[in-house]
Amino acid sequence: MAVANTAWVLASNGLRVLVVDWDLEAPGLHQYFHPFLPDHELRSSPGVIDLVWEFATAAVDPGTPDEPGWHERLAAIRPYAMSVEHPFPGRGTIDLVPAGRQDHLYSTRVATFDWNNFYERLGGGGFLEALKRSMRADYDYVLIDSRTGFSDTAGICTVQFPDILVNCFALSTQAIDGAVAVAASVHRQRGRDQLRMFPVPMRVEDGELDKLEASRDYARARLGRYLSHLPDPDRYWGEVEVPYKSFYAYEEILAPIGDRPQQENTILAATERIVGYLTDQGVQALGATLDERERRSALVRFQRVRTRTGDGVPGPRPGPRGAAPARVFLTCPYDSAEHWDAVRDLWFLLRGGEVDARLDRPPGQRPEDWPLWQAEEMREADLVVAVSSPAYRRRPTDPDVERVRASYDVDPGRFLTVLLPGASDDDIPAFLLPGPAGPGRAAVELASLTPDGVRPLLHQVTARLRPPARPRERILAAQTPEPVFDSVEPELAEAADELALRLREQMMTYLRQRRIMEPYQLPVRWTASRAVPWKDSTSTRLSLAGESEDLVEIFLSLPHGRLVLLGGPGAGKTDAAILLATRLLARREASTTPVPVLLHWTSWNPETESLHDWITGQLQKQFPLLFASFGMRYARLVRTGGILPILDGLDELPLNVRALALRTLAEEVPRHGRYIVTSRVAEYMEVAGTSRSSMTGATVLEARSLSPGDVIEYLDSRGAPGRWEWLRRELQERPHGPVGQALVSPVMVRLAAEIYQDRSSASAELLSLDNPDAVRGHLLANLIPVTYGRAGDRYDRPLFPPVQAGRWLSFLARHMTLQATRDLAWWELHRALGAGRLAVLLGTVSAVITASVFLLLGRLPGAADEPLANGWLIGGATTAVALTTALSSRRSPLPSRFARAGPIRPEASLRVNRLLTLGSALAAGLVSGLAAGVWYGWDTGLSAALTGGLVTCGAVIMTSLLLALRGSAWLRYLLARIALASVGRLPWRLLRFLDEAHRRGVLRESGPVYQFRYAALQDLLAHRERT
Repeated sequence: MAVANTAWVLASNGLRVLVVDWDLEAPGLHQYFHPFLPDHELRSSPGVIDLVWEFATAAVDPGTPDEPGWHERLAAIRPYAMSVEHPFPGRGTIDLVPAGRQDHLYSTRVATFDWNNFYERLGGGGFLEALKRSMRADYDYVLIDSRTGFSDTAGICTVQFPDILVNCFALSTQAIDGAVAVAASVHRQRGRDQLRMFPVPMRVEDGELDKLEASRDYARARLGRYLSHLPDPDRYWGEVEVPYKSFYAYEEILAPIGDRPQQENTILAATERIVGYLTDQGVQALGATLDERERRSALVRFQRVRTRTGDGVPGPRPGPRGAAPARVFLTCPYDSAEHWDAVRDLWFLLRGGEVDARLDRPPGQRPEDWPLWQAEEMREADLVVAVSSPAYRRRPTDPDVERVRASYDVDPGRFLTVLLPGASDDDIPAFLLPGPAGPGRAAVELASLTPDGVRPLLHQVTARLRPPARPRERILAAQTPEPVFDSVEPELAEAADELALRLREQMMTYLRQRRIMEPYQLPVRWTASRAVPWKDSTSTRLSLAGESEDLVEIFLSLPHGRLVLLGGPGAGKTDAAILLATRLLARREASTTPVPVLLHWTSWNPETESLHDWITGQLQKQFPLLFASFGMRYARLVRTGGILPILDGLDELPLNVRALALRTLAEEVPRHGRYIVTSRVAEYMEVAGTSRSSMTGATVLEARSLSPGDVIEYLDSRGAPGRWEWLRRELQERPHGPVGQALVSPVMVRLAAEIYQDRSSASAELLSLDNPDAVRGHLLANLIPVTYGRAGDRYDRPLFPPVQAGRWLSFLARHMTLQATRDLAWWELHRALGAGRLAVLLGTVSAVITASVFLLLGRLPGAADEPLANGWLIGGATTAVALTTALSSRRSPLPSRFARAGPIRPEASLRVNRLLTLGSALAAGLVSGLAAGVWYGWDTGLSAALTGGLVTCGAVIMTSLLLALRGSAWLRYLLARIALASVGRLPWRLLRFLDEAHRRGVLRESGPVYQFRYAALQDLLAHRERT
């Protein structure tokens, strides 16, 4: 626990930390990080014991080259490190090297490893030194968890590896004497190369003060001699005691999550003081802290949940990270009470076998919408068990049978037929029997309805639901993408590495902006799409299933490396794409691995631009400074397969463009090229079925709808118990009612949570709606009034009235929709005026500035006083300049690349461009004014010099601004904002308004642009503005 807490404190201060679980006999360090680990049970993650076995195997292999440094490659620690997935600040990170893969062979690998042979015959000491160098090279701190004692593995961690030894002990006599023995042994073995040692009393209880003081005195007397490196040992002893807290006795919880910061007498406070000593006071406290709501949300993820169902039968084991286990649905037409008792007994026995079995409803228990419920259960189940029934023979055309037949026709591979004891093939319809028209598998015959009797069925169910085992090579391939980048030129590899570094920063920004890494996330589950014809076996289909966090493993296991993610509106497709890009970037180690880049289909017109040119242009637009450094290397990188495009939002393209885009993608991606595409289901099916648009080799996954249980669990995590009781009751009693059908996507559930978290008393208005579309529209329409009407404290009162805010946001949404974009960029605001009004505005402003310049020039010393001639000159020049500037309105100037690079915020981006525009005009004016002052003062004196200098300075500044009207994004924005605010379409303080909308959760920032947090909200507001 101390190692895990120390690592978290260091990483929260922006440090790179490696933690190693070298307690091979009793591994468990990973338990303290399990909510943040992709493989939280270590089923496929190698570790320390696998590392040393790899070395030992290679050392005795005759094929291993016998040359100096041959073991350096085997000592690389990074392939065995697994990242803790939490957004630490700066470069902060925690990588975990576990004790080893936790499978049934782990104990055998540990028990049979010969450490004496490792040291004496295989040269293990040199290998460990190489391993130590590898760990030092990539991290600021390496923390190794090891038990004390005198074993071979303990000696590695206490003698050979450390620069600092933290000697933890309890305050019992046995524990103190053991710590003293370890300290003396280390001191003796290190010889002249002594390390710093910090003895730390652990689990200190203050119940028996006399015994406590005696133990303290004994510990200081025995271990105090090892604190000679400290200036004040007495102060040290008083600061580093770690108190015993029963809260931490039952579950592996991190102290930075379990304890409030800035509280005395907590494990977190003690850890912070210990870290101060370990870092020479370089780090003295937790860096980036979670706010109280985030901390409490994270704490729940550590807490153990009893896995039992309400009927007293052991429930199914939860999947990774709390994912729902595979579902089995038992169905058959009702025949008699005796027959139904047998079916129910079968269901009960399957539940006892830890299968998530669900049973159809008999007459009397069926709700009004039972046919819909039954159809959905069969559609959502991973396996449908069709149980024999005499009703199949007696009523072959019964609606119950027809519904089973309809579900079977969609996906026959998910059906398994079962014969109850005493039943025959006559009790099964023909379409479920093996044969040309049937499933091709014999029915499972049950000898008895007992645990032993249903064991053959359990084996069949388990085999059908278990993903196929992958060989060791496939597992390693899933951990690091195969190098498929065609070119290994050093300059291209350098460009790829720099791009990957910038993209990591961008993706972490997206994760925070979209709140993807918040503790309580709705479980978006993906399965092989049933809307797309499927030709593979059932086991393959079932192996391609998981939550969004599992998609990277699925993608890396695909033979063709082509993945399509489908889902309805707000199903989580974009979040999944961002998470995929982030995980692939985190796993990228070799420079020859393609760089995943998230792109949006809407910025591509395949009729005028090739795929490669478009990707290159998008990279240049997103990273102008990087592109300026590496030039056209990125164009070559794209063409040689060095980019893995993740293409989001195919459905946002028009139908004809969508079909062309897919054809172009299929034609221009290399034969071994990889890509990821996201789209809504219907829009994808419109074009993917045609032969010319077929995406050869692509695997298609589809997001499942959320279940009522998912929704209730998520809402309960956001507030006090009972707050959502009204919605819980509605979803349980009417899961297929209007509200239940609307709350099946993450976006709608989050909207409901935002709107009703403080106003559950207003729930009647939602429950009164009579169709799902009305519910969705109601939620979207109420987001702005609720978020702006939520007063909070006096420091959080809205700066703008809800009605005005809604009107202004509707105008902006309409403007964005007309521009076919989801980005609200301040430098594109002038387009909201329309081409005609913008041309008139630019012409008028330029005419005023031009006339003012001529009037100023007329004040110069010695200027000719000819009113008629000057009038014609001013009028003609003003007209020409006004017409020229008005014609330039078709151009849309971009801000400087400094204002568009990296994660700069919109306000900062605008400020940079304003300073560049005004600064250049002012500099030109001052230099020109100074030169003119010297010129006029040379002949005519001080008065003329001052007049000439000031007039020239003003004229040049105004001329610079006049020229900037054609190329300055800030000036265009300023004029558009004034024009739109003067007629009430936008507020005068536009950026402040947008910042408040961002703070209230209506907008989100994406670098220098804003976006509506929910695309559906933009669509609704745009429609409202249009109508």
